[in-house]
Amino acid sequence: MTMLPSPYTTLDLEGVRTFLASLPAIAARLGGTPEAWQVREVSDGNLNMVFLAHGPHGGVCLKQALPHVRVDPSWKMPLDRTFFEAAYLRAIFPHVPDLTTECLHFDPHQFILIVPALSEHTVLRTALMAGTFYPSVAAHVGEFVARSTFATSLLAEPFETVMNRRICFARNQTLTRITVDLVLTDPYHDHPRNHWADPHLTSIVAALRASAAVQARIDSLRLRFLSTPQALLHGDLHTGSVMTTGADTRIIDGEFATFGPIGFDAGLFIGNLILNFFATPDRAAQSVHLDMIQTFWTTFKKQFLSLWQNRETAQDRSELYYATTDKSTQNFEKSLFMNEIFHDMCGFCATEIIRRIIGYAHVADFTILADPSTRMERQKAALLFAKDCLEQKKPLKSLADFLELLQQNMSAR
Repeated sequence: MTMLPSPYTTLDLEGVRTFLASLPAIAARLGGTPEAWQVREVSDGNLNMVFLAHGPHGGVCLKQALPHVRVDPSWKMPLDRTFFEAAYLRAIFPHVPDLTTECLHFDPHQFILIVPALSEHTVLRTALMAGTFYPSVAAHVGEFVARSTFATSLLAEPFETVMNRRICFARNQTLTRITVDLVLTDPYHDHPRNHWADPHLTSIVAALRASAAVQARIDSLRLRFLSTPQALLHGDLHTGSVMTTGADTRIIDGEFATFGPIGFDAGLFIGNLILNFFATPDRAAQSVHLDMIQTFWTTFKKQFLSLWQNRETAQDRSELYYATTDKSTQNFEKSLFMNEIFHDMCGFCATEIIRRIIGYAHVADFTILADPSTRMERQKAALLFAKDCLEQKKPLKSLADFLELLQQNMSAR
């Protein structure tokens, strides 16, 4: 795909208004006249331009890819990332219509994606940083990961369907390269994109890079990410990709979609909850984070196994896995499969924590800690927890082991 197809132009506010007015279904969704629509830019991510438009009948969100990283124009990028986000939504929406947004329109020339506006929703990261906790959100995200990954895996679809979809998302190589570099490679050696605010973290960074166990685990995780296409992943499932009212939760921004190990999506979400856990100034509120982690994993596991249990008959026997009438064998094999996802989740969780503190694209969570010394101590604790997860001197065999290690690292600060 060429970098700049000839019809492409970067839209401004008036360009957005004109573009929306040219689409009858979208214009009807907004209602009223284009001149009366409220259009504003809300771009806050690293990659794309994002606009909200509202009319008397409703609102839409318009996302346009730029030929470069939005926050770094010198970093050139292909435009097709909105294509992959649109393809991702079309693949998973039938399975999670209550947990994501519908692709209302995609323009392959302007590389514009239009989805419903979520005007009543709050970004989960913003809510957590404000000390607002929604007990049901972790369950919602657990449901989303279970349903979206199961539905796009070999456990739910014929291998021909899965392979054809893999061919599509295998072309999302630019954003996959970003994941491989920024999450699974760069933080573990000297690279100009790495940076950290406090020099007191340098010794921890050096220890991470000097650990043979850490380096081996990172290599294993990178290899697993690239060579284990279990299901279609969101690919960037952090707390900034989750919008919620508390009662209603929607996962957005699926442009990093690719096939990979199911534990990757789970690990990124848990990793971001843990980053906020360490950044939370109120020790009492940290128990809420522990509950959210427990709820996420419990919900994910229960829903995934339930979907699998209901998939026990098919005309083609090759589509069934561990559907034996011997329940003992069935349960044993399925438990091995879920344990593998849990093991992946722990590892990818650690890589996300490390990347967001010493790599590119830090999280804002730690800015709520006004005291620089406290901020440094909490970041150090988070890094040491991640290091422990990767080294696994004491194997993490269960969620209880994982949460115990988490609390130990917080208590040591």
